[in-house]
Amino acid sequence: MSLVRSNKAKSLNRGPNIVPKETFSLDNIVQPKNTRYTPKPTTLKIDTKIRDQINTLSLIGYADTQREVVEKALESILENMDIDERRKFDIQYQVLEDKTIKSMKNK
Repeated sequence: MSLVRSNKAKSLNRGPNIVPKETFSLDNIVQPKNTRYTPKPTTLKIDTKIRDQINTLSLIGYADTQREVVEKALESILENMDIDERRKFDIQYQVLEDKTIKSMKNK
């Protein structure tokens, strides 16, 4: 007990108060730019048979452009997926979309 009492009598010298050179508030923090996923044109390697089938569907009126034919085909596949397949698709698609966004930030 005598050691505890003797330590209480001595005060610690903590040195001068440290003050930051600049102060800031949360309003001064620059918010990171919100990167949205914006699809960009790309190429897709397909064989001539698939290309001709897509072009034929476009020519006979299933869609105005080849791109729309592919979009409609994808929509049809997605609509016919069961819940588990759709969940797997959504998770994998989100991973690939995040990867694309990350690569866009690095450029």
